[in-house]
Amino acid sequence: MPSINHEGPIEVIRKQPRIAAVLAQRAGVPIPDGVEVTLGSNDASNVVPAEFTADSVAVIRDRATGDPLRLVIVEPQGRMAEEKEYAWPAYIANLRAAHRCKSAVLIVVCWDEAEAGKCRQPIHLGHPGYILIPIVVGPRSAPIPDDPWLTIFCGAIGAIDLETGSGCTMVIDAIVATDSNETDSRTLLGIIMGRASADARRKLEELIMTTTEFRVDFIDRAVEQASVAAKAEGMAAGLAEGLAEGKAEGKAEGKAEGKAEGKAEGLAEGRAESVVIVLGARGFRLSPEQDEMIRSCADVSQLNLWLNRAGTAASVEDVFKD
Repeated sequence: MPSINHEGPIEVIRKQPRIAAVLAQRAGVPIPDGVEVTLGSNDASNVVPAEFTADSVAVIRDRATGDPLRLVIVEPQGRMAEEKEYAWPAYIANLRAAHRCKSAVLIVVCWDEAEAGKCRQPIHLGHPGYILIPIVVGPRSAPIPDDPWLTIFCGAIGAIDLETGSGCTMVIDAIVATDSNETDSRTLLGIIMGRASADARRKLEELIMTTTEFRVDFIDRAVEQASVAAKAEGMAAGLAEGLAEGKAEGKAEGKAEGKAEGKAEGLAEGRAESVVIVLGARGFRLSPEQDEMIRSCADVSQLNLWLNRAGTAASVEDVFKD
């Protein structure tokens, strides 16, 4: 199963294909005005008994005629492998023929800077002048994140430091700025959560709790529960401290206890939601029993363990193994 490092940048491009064109343009590839960018078929197989499937193909078309002007093939790569010397030229040649497009470029996205250097090595195909030099985008060579979608893409490949408050703020603000629906917002958050370290995830969760525009489910549920009873109001005040002032009435009995319990519950709920989001972003489907097991767990250390596994596990079962 592909890792969140591999799937994250591709999912951003699926949500916003324009980013593939931006990557090509920032790498020096001319992109004409008056075009539209859509996803295209990524099947680069030909008549020989071998399968070549690119990770993402964006088709840049003339907006008036619909004619394809350029293909941008995006290939996330964590480790350079010998077979890529054969697969990458095939992607360009076969996809160029499949889409009947005369111009195609390959962009390799590499979240490991050392491996990025290896991916930049020229591939000599033997024919005079026929040398493929992949365009590689890595943490140190990523474009300036001056666009919300580009910011999320940079966060997904480690080009934004999520260990800092400013880095976390940048990606959360970017997700808000995309004005995506709830499902897509959860997916984008899952990509970033899956990429972040445990400390960075805590920073992100704290930031989400204080970003009123970013209404994820676990905040909404906490606020709704706050109106049920006085003790719940006290708990929500602890959980959503800084978001809203607790109501004055009914807090006397449960406020002190509620704050402590609310913070603990809020932390557990946040961790549980992160586990669900990360697994969903990686394409895993939870059974109702697994979803309930995660959401009902109040043990933060257990949830942290599941969350750490969620970013790399090959299956849902691997997340919950003893």
